[in-house]
Amino acid sequence: MAGAVFFPGVTIEREVFIPMGDGVSLCADIYRPAERGTNLPILLMRLPYGRDIASTVAYRHPSWYALQGYIVVIQEVRGCGRSGGQFYPFRSEYTDGKDTIDWCVRSIPENNGRVGMYGFSYQGVNQFQAAVMAPEGLVTICPGMASADLFDGWFYWGGALCWEFVFTWALQLAQIAATEPLKTELFQAQQNIPYLLRSVSPRNFPLLTTTAIGQFYVDWLNARKQEDWQALHPLAHFDRFDLPALHIGGWYDPFITGIWQTYQRACAVTSQPQKLIVGPWKHFPWRQRVGELDFGSAANRSVDEMQIDWFNFWLKDIDNGIAKNKTNLFFLMGENTWITTEPSTSIVVYYLNSDRSLTTVKPTSPHPNIYVYEPWNPTPSTDYAPVNQKNINDRWDCLTFYSGVLERELSIGGVAECWLEARTNAPDTDWVVKLLDVYSDDREILVTMGVLRASYGGKLPSQDQGCYRIPLRPTYHCFKPGHRLGVTVSSAAFPLIERHSNTASQPSTSVLSEWQASTQMIFPQSRLHLPVLV
Repeated sequence: MAGAVFFPGVTIEREVFIPMGDGVSLCADIYRPAERGTNLPILLMRLPYGRDIASTVAYRHPSWYALQGYIVVIQEVRGCGRSGGQFYPFRSEYTDGKDTIDWCVRSIPENNGRVGMYGFSYQGVNQFQAAVMAPEGLVTICPGMASADLFDGWFYWGGALCWEFVFTWALQLAQIAATEPLKTELFQAQQNIPYLLRSVSPRNFPLLTTTAIGQFYVDWLNARKQEDWQALHPLAHFDRFDLPALHIGGWYDPFITGIWQTYQRACAVTSQPQKLIVGPWKHFPWRQRVGELDFGSAANRSVDEMQIDWFNFWLKDIDNGIAKNKTNLFFLMGENTWITTEPSTSIVVYYLNSDRSLTTVKPTSPHPNIYVYEPWNPTPSTDYAPVNQKNINDRWDCLTFYSGVLERELSIGGVAECWLEARTNAPDTDWVVKLLDVYSDDREILVTMGVLRASYGGKLPSQDQGCYRIPLRPTYHCFKPGHRLGVTVSSAAFPLIERHSNTASQPSTSVLSEWQASTQMIFPQSRLHLPVLV
């Protein structure tokens, strides 16, 4: 249906098939403003979830972007929807992204030869993949909630499988690309995810592990080292990244570590402007209410309008000052305001004392705190969001350390790190560290969190005490007067990460009869390094 009126002032061409270099054609919808006097730039989004949804869970509809004076191309990736070929997450996006951009510049009438890409999550990753291919015409990208590192900060966290995300997303992706009757069976499984997460072993789910459509899931389980991801994730090819980019993240997005590190890596490899905007958001929607907290109307900042400002400068030469303003934009939670200047930080060290206090004074007691972790009854997790951890922290398998009541504000910004002096009697285990904002009514709100598999963090000390350096996810947070800081140490956050069996085997391959309890000792030399804003 070429040129049909879709929305007042917007026309749409549906099911435009774009040929790839290997002969496969990918399906796209193309939105245009009905009235245009000059050649227009192109905005491209490539996604597996369907052309109709077009990431409207996070962004305004493509028709809105068209009305800002752009030709908007929404394309289904290989093997999804009406696009040909076989779907395998991320595998074909390098060449398919380049071929699509080449075709758009060459074949779409009345374009000005400049292309910008936008989209979040999967659609953000494939922007990086296209960018490192350096297609002629691609001028800038706006990756949202996306990391160029698919291993640490996407599928794995400190060496531990992000079980809840991996399983849930694998079901979704497989269901998208499957045919009947498997499609319906996967859909039915999606309706039962809370039960499956707690009862299914990662390798014991036949709908994914014994079907061709689920091969990517099996590969994810096997790829447990950074080098296993070199063919897929764009970070391995960042020596070829050379574009201006607007990076968008959320402090409670599961990929915030990857987003933070991708931005830093981009700044290191190119002199092209890079800008990072991080709100108090989860993966979506990007609104003021997150978890149990309301961050106020300031948190409702329009990402769509910021992207249009960015695109207007790079694709239309409109001098709106956005490129001259090199300051990143971070939301300071607790204060609930945006920071528009780059603050400096100073590291303040808090010690995890034997009496469960959290102090800046170095402890003198040598006695460790002890807890026992049982894999058949793992420490549970909440959603990764600002939610109360009190019920979890009251369990026997958690150690929580509290500071005194704060007399003045304490604001932190960046990456906190826990240096955990610990000992375990297990061949391997996990360490989970949470930073809490403890309110006067005893709510223990999650601020940020870190995970480290003992064997992933270096040589396992076994019976000998060792120091594990555990980075927490980046955050900007203000602890208010009358509040306290809290730090919790445990050995599980299930099902957020896979439960460790406390054996030398990978958790996904161990069987119940092999599982064993572990005794964990946390010594008072353990300390939290906080980046305090000054």
